[in-house]
Amino acid sequence: MGNGEKRILIIETDLDLRYFLQQAFVSAGFSVEAVDRGAEGIKRLLTEEFHLALINLDMPEISGANICRALRKHEQTRDLPLVIIANKSFAPEIVEQEKKKCDADYFLAKPITGVDLENMLERVFQARPEKVDKQEQPIRDFTVPLLLHRFYMEKATGLLHLHRGSAKKVVYIKAGYPIFVRSNVLNECLGRMLVKEGRITQVDCDQSVELSRASGRLQGTELIGMGLLTPQELHETLIFQVTEKLLSTFSWRDGTWQFVPGKDFKRNVTRIQLTPATLIVKGIERFWTPVQLDDYLAPFRSDYLMQSGDPQYRFQDVNLSKRGQAILNSCRGNKTLEQVLEDHPLARREVQKIISGLLISELIERHTMPQQDISEDILVSDDDKVVDSKLRVKILDDYQRIVSSNYFAALGISEDGSSAEARRAYYRLAKEYHPDRYLGGNLSREMEIKINEIFQYITKAYAVLSDPDTRAEYVEELHHGPVKKLDINQVIEAESSYQEGRAFIKIRHYAAAVKVLKHAMELSPEEPEYMSSYAWALFKSAPETTANLNHALEVLLAARELNAQNDQTHLYLGHVYHALGKERQAEKSFEMAVQANPNCTEALRELRLLNLRREQDPQNNGLFSRFLKKK
Repeated sequence: MGNGEKRILIIETDLDLRYFLQQAFVSAGFSVEAVDRGAEGIKRLLTEEFHLALINLDMPEISGANICRALRKHEQTRDLPLVIIANKSFAPEIVEQEKKKCDADYFLAKPITGVDLENMLERVFQARPEKVDKQEQPIRDFTVPLLLHRFYMEKATGLLHLHRGSAKKVVYIKAGYPIFVRSNVLNECLGRMLVKEGRITQVDCDQSVELSRASGRLQGTELIGMGLLTPQELHETLIFQVTEKLLSTFSWRDGTWQFVPGKDFKRNVTRIQLTPATLIVKGIERFWTPVQLDDYLAPFRSDYLMQSGDPQYRFQDVNLSKRGQAILNSCRGNKTLEQVLEDHPLARREVQKIISGLLISELIERHTMPQQDISEDILVSDDDKVVDSKLRVKILDDYQRIVSSNYFAALGISEDGSSAEARRAYYRLAKEYHPDRYLGGNLSREMEIKINEIFQYITKAYAVLSDPDTRAEYVEELHHGPVKKLDINQVIEAESSYQEGRAFIKIRHYAAAVKVLKHAMELSPEEPEYMSSYAWALFKSAPETTANLNHALEVLLAARELNAQNDQTHLYLGHVYHALGKERQAEKSFEMAVQANPNCTEALRELRLLNLRREQDPQNNGLFSRFLKKK
């Protein structure tokens, strides 16, 4: 489709800017329409066909952000490229946040230049992968890693379908992170992968398949029953299997892809705990050919490489080798891509792979001119991820301290602190509270939300304090007007009730536990751990009461939907199902508890008891007990 066939709609109150944009786009060969009211713009976009819309963020009757969000809800405009026009520039760190808030594809700040428009058009119509969830799109040389980073940027949730020949794979994406992969490739099934790795024989594999078909249980469970795998080994193998299924798609240079958005997954899955950046670097290192590397990097040879100034990307969790970390540290805006490659003549291909992964993940960015080195601000120590047995308490303490503080206190600087001090403080905090650091901590949804709120709050604080005008306005409001505070008391009260309820459960005062845990759940209804503990206390307080059993089951199923990785939820479900006489569902829940936590001894004990009962039935051979008797 040529530019003359593409229609652009401009929703802007500024007459001069509307005229400038119209002339610029018409000169580029587009068909252009313009309106000065948001309601009229929405009506036209819903009833006519446009290929791009530019929307002023500060429209008087309805904000640009609300216009964007409304358009995303309609079939006609769900995938329409949307560009937000802001009346003033924002700090670089806040631009991506504003784009996500508006659900927009691009961000333009006044004054707008011709170069700005050229860059926007190139990004939207050429570099931007199409947001299509109904039509399959072709897979090309760089498709899979670009898609993984795009979903990370958009915090997307849904299913990515990948087809090539007879091979079909489905990648589960949640909040931007790939968590699971289904595949019809026979060599990627669990049994064959274990045979390939030399962990089991082909005879063992065939026998476990037959047992799985006969019992309806998972093949991994049968392998445990045969004494060939421990629960911990099965857990590690499943994560390795899922990762390999995904990484192998980096070798695909043809085929099709399709993304189907969704809210969440009802299916319980074995989740990998690697960030998109780590997967991108690993996949490129293993599967990209020299031709792919040369083709991808060729347009950027004369560009200067610099670590990203946006902490959202700069502080992604990525497992780099020593050479990879050295390459990242060397990108300070004073060397071109070609110069960096020339520094490593004997490892040129390895360095190409590292740089390709860092560029796609946006840990480094490209500039046409040399840049000022701000590495002292952003090169904070790459310490290990947070490992804290009291992680919940730490998050809540940090949340209360930061989100209830003013922006200066949140960043830890004085009111007369310089912009450089604010920048250094922000980068330090952004590293500490980047959501990637907590990946793999099995955080509940409520805790994940709090981590994200902390990150967004300090980002907003820096955006305000780094701009002289907004900083002056904020200081004025701070001293002479009410500062909006977040009431944290409800959050703390809910946590206190939860801890009190857990203490009652330990001493078997279940009726008292029900009361305080119900209060915690009312104060924080989206916290699955509160829900699971409440349901367990309710069940234990009157296990013979059918109404209690059914209500406990309902609450536990809702908690499982919110966090399928909590072994206690699966364990409690197993007990409730058993009390209801639903032995198959009980066994399945105990299995899922062991998958979520291979060291869940109570679930293993319940599986042992179930198999002891099964052994009394002459129609069952009790294979699982062979393993359990060894424990």
